[in-house]
Amino acid sequence: MMKTRHKGKILGIGSCIGIIAPATACADFDYTPGIELLHQWGYKTKISKTLKTNEGYLAGSDKLRASELNKFFADDEVDAILCFGGGYGCTRILDLLDYDLIRKHPKLLIGFSDVTALHTAIGQNSRLVTIHGPMLKTLSRKPTQYTISSFCRGLRMSVPLGAFPLPKKHDLESFYPGRAFGKLIGGNLSVITSLCGTPYELKGENSILFLEDIGEDAYAIDRMLRQLWQNGLLKDIKGLIFGNFSHCQPNKQEPYEFTVKEVLQQYANLAKVPTIYNFPAGHERTNAFLPLGVNATINITDDNINFFISEAHCKLR
Repeated sequence: MMKTRHKGKILGIGSCIGIIAPATACADFDYTPGIELLHQWGYKTKISKTLKTNEGYLAGSDKLRASELNKFFADDEVDAILCFGGGYGCTRILDLLDYDLIRKHPKLLIGFSDVTALHTAIGQNSRLVTIHGPMLKTLSRKPTQYTISSFCRGLRMSVPLGAFPLPKKHDLESFYPGRAFGKLIGGNLSVITSLCGTPYELKGENSILFLEDIGEDAYAIDRMLRQLWQNGLLKDIKGLIFGNFSHCQPNKQEPYEFTVKEVLQQYANLAKVPTIYNFPAGHERTNAFLPLGVNATINITDDNINFFISEAHCKLR
């Protein structure tokens, strides 16, 4: 029997978005352009003290960052939670989160990169649908029109996203054909690998796994994917989606090297599940709003590559 997944509500004009830095400190970053965008779209904002605090490279102590996240979930004035940025630090607060409280106060939690640790832990322990998507830092750095439209559309839809919209002239590639149906999970490959062997290890049974990363060499990506194969994650999934692997080298053939693309292809062949490559999500200006914890379908034939989200990621007010 499938357990209930908890969902936040759609946002409308006047809804309040809470902004929190759960990982790396904001330092001297100017995030006012992102705040102004949110206000232009008709949203109110509430800023966590973590955006104005630092402890070493972190946005305050572990206790502060965890308590602020717990507080924002409990705050009835906050309708959704947008992370400032990633970096590092989310794994340090997983033991301090109140998963029962979060489950009882479901809200859209939006972020990517290091925020993958929150998506994984909260998704599994609170059964909450979360969003892999642009953060305040992204919105402050001239995001593409696709990123903006995908983000705004996702915040306001209480029905399934359906056939996933792609940027203009953006083509998906197939690494392995077939049809797969399952719950969408995943995020940053490095973070998911770091959770292996912990209580927050990602479970992939009957799921479609999305992966992306930045700044990793092909051999390191190979090593991480091998770990996910050996721990069973890649053996349990029904489908696989590779997003952006930004600044990952080599991306062209060199002597005595596999390219990043070749490494990814090897693991698609090993897992033998329908696999999409070049999905527009990850560490690029173009970054899709991608719900995690909802049902989705991959359908790859000789003629078409289709990705379809068949379950709503949020609810009406």
